Amino acid sequence: MKENEYKEYNALTKRLLAEGYTADHHPDNVRVDVSLWEKKTLDNYYGGFTYERWWIFEQTFKTPCGLQCKGLQCHSNMSYMGIEWTFENDMATIHCPYEKKECKLKHEYLQEHGVLRYDCEVHMTDEEYCYEGSVEHILKLHDDEIRRQEAGFELQKNGRVCREHTRFNRDTLEWEMNYDPYYCGLRRCAGMCPVLGHELEKKRGNVFYDVKISYLRSDLNGTLFEGQVDTQMIKGKKLFEHPVSMDIAELCARLCQDRIRDKVRSHYFTELFFSEYHGRYFSFEILNVRAEHRESRDLMQDLEDIRNGIQIIHVSDMEKQNSENKKERRRQQRESAVRRLEKKLVEDGYESLKEFSADRRHADKWLGPERIAELEKLRQEEEKERKEQPVQLCLFDGEVS
Repeated sequence: MKENEYKEYNALTKRLLAEGYTADHHPDNVRVDVSLWEKKTLDNYYGGFTYERWWIFEQTFKTPCGLQCKGLQCHSNMSYMGIEWTFENDMATIHCPYEKKECKLKHEYLQEHGVLRYDCEVHMTDEEYCYEGSVEHILKLHDDEIRRQEAGFELQKNGRVCREHTRFNRDTLEWEMNYDPYYCGLRRCAGMCPVLGHELEKKRGNVFYDVKISYLRSDLNGTLFEGQVDTQMIKGKKLFEHPVSMDIAELCARLCQDRIRDKVRSHYFTELFFSEYHGRYFSFEILNVRAEHRESRDLMQDLEDIRNGIQIIHVSDMEKQNSENKKERRRQQRESAVRRLEKKLVEDGYESLKEFSADRRHADKWLGPERIAELEKLRQEEEKERKEQPVQLCLFDGEVS
């Protein structure tokens, strides 16, 4: 690190330097935080000395409104508006237990920021820590009030409240419930549903839907068919990757139409982008959203669509074909690996394989002792043939040049 790379010292370092301390001689509750391979210098990333965590966490701090807190509850190492909000600058921050958006007592920079609107700075104090009236005490009272309001909210809803869909709004200081059956499906909810007021159906299914897409055939540019628009109907797409209760599936089919549309729009994001900004036509339409135990097919409708020039693709058929193709690729790879291994055994023998090598484990697993014995016998026969093969002599081998 170059000397004087960090010119500004923090407030703690300035005070200790004024008292005569150095990087090698300083109080036990501070340290010079540098890497092991770097020179011990105050010109470091942290602006000089830093407090020992075990010490600073036990110190008492005070908010502008007079609440006490421990250092363990504070936040340090934030840089904002040219200020290092750290313990060393006596500018650590804490989340306001009252959660007031507008507070004239805290620093002006913290009043204008949306994310930091509930934060305020704290300063170290010599006062003895008192739990009564502290931040910890206020948070405990606030949490008790939230729990009391939650009980009242459940009574107001006659007990038909699900914790997964309720939250405490810290802006309005009220409980609210936003029921979305989609999250019930993601969590694979089962058993008693407090919102619906009955046991969820054990029969499982999914939400199926069809997507009709129309797109411009860009591969036909420069031909007689330039500008041709093709249409595909992709049938049997699923909302969930796993089966869910039919009660949840039926609710999602009725209430989650926008979520399905967003999912399809996200899938075809690239095509829609080029359609909007580069004139490459593309559109989609979601049809036949339904909740079913398993996908049903309308053969007559498929034939009608085919007569109208629409290409029909069933997702289940496509997944089955992909699975079969994957199995075929794996089978071919296995056969290729077996042929390579057999060739190696014929050339070098089984004993040439190291004891814990991958080839030896594969030979034991794939070939078995009988096949290994056959290959070993074949290797010995080929080796015997090579030894018995006559050697052609040259008439000029014995001449002296």
